[in-house]
Amino acid sequence: FFRMSFGDNASNDATNNNYSTTTSSATTSYRPPPHSTARREFHTRTLTRYNPPPMRVVRAVFSKKNDNVLRLASFLDAVDLINLAQTCRLFGSAAGAAATDTDGVSLIEHAAHHLIESAPAHEQNWVLWKGRTTWVEVYHELLKLRAPPSFSSILGSGISHVNNNKYHVYVSLREQYRQQQLQEAIQQAKRQANLLIRRKRSRSKSLSSSAVSCVAIGNHIMSHGVHFVQFTMTCVEKIAFGIIRPFDEYWIDENSDSCIDGFSPFESRSDMIDATSSRRKYWGESNVHCCLYKTFPGTCEWTDWETTHQTIADWCGIEHALEGNVGLLLDLNAGTLSVYKNGRRLGVMKDGLSGEYCWLMSIQGALNSTAVQIKRGYFPNH
Repeated sequence: FFRMSFGDNASNDATNNNYSTTTSSATTSYRPPPHSTARREFHTRTLTRYNPPPMRVVRAVFSKKNDNVLRLASFLDAVDLINLAQTCRLFGSAAGAAATDTDGVSLIEHAAHHLIESAPAHEQNWVLWKGRTTWVEVYHELLKLRAPPSFSSILGSGISHVNNNKYHVYVSLREQYRQQQLQEAIQQAKRQANLLIRRKRSRSKSLSSSAVSCVAIGNHIMSHGVHFVQFTMTCVEKIAFGIIRPFDEYWIDENSDSCIDGFSPFESRSDMIDATSSRRKYWGESNVHCCLYKTFPGTCEWTDWETTHQTIADWCGIEHALEGNVGLLLDLNAGTLSVYKNGRRLGVMKDGLSGEYCWLMSIQGALNSTAVQIKRGYFPNH
């Protein structure tokens, strides 16, 4: 800036006058330090456009002959693969990847197909190409089933997630009912002192007649293959574990507030039909839309939400399980649902299953609190 204003001569004179020392022998020029303003010069920068490498170089790096794109895809999920496909024609277009010898598909499709083929055999059976449009979509379904099982949706009263953990729910029905009755008694006691004494005497009778219900629905949508899950619970009555048809997310968002007083997958049949109407085409030929293992007395209860509501009390291996671990093995290849108690196989509880199902935990009319955890179990035959 100084040179542009006063010229080179003035700059040199000013520099010599300000940064020079005179001695008796000679005049020595002083070099300013690098941080001094006297050494600063302002230059205009020319904007240059980024020149990408030639396409032949990109094709040589990302081709079917080497596994660079496969290594890159192993760190990405399905959404990231789609974003990568949109960055370059070579990645997302079959015509752009024609020179890379990928059998007429894009590099991203080739990578997603390779990731599915490299998965274990039981995971490959979870997903099928039928009904899918791209391998990326199939890979997306595989990643969702690989995620740890959890209770993504909860309906009813007295149920909540523990510390925002989706895999762990806490049900406190009796304490909630007692607190509600106590608050009502305190409000009435301010008006009439004798009413509080009457409510204390009649509280035990009202508790036995309460019928509150809640359910917790799993996040996995299972339609093929073999799936095994374990439920860990504390001692509680009237709790059941099983499977149910997938719910529509919009229905849960709109009706979650109206289910505060209770929710049952067997009594609210009209609501069940509305909640699962958009996915009826994936149900297959089975009319078993909800099937539960009641831990006490160990019976099987299932319904089609229209005409049939049946309880099976003589299935081979029937046994109650009031606490501990309850395992469910859903084999959609054979269409069966088997029950395990603390790692011991009880038997096949229901057959004739097909289509899509989700895991389900249901508590109907229980009066004591309990905590339930869900986790993926190891296959008993492994």
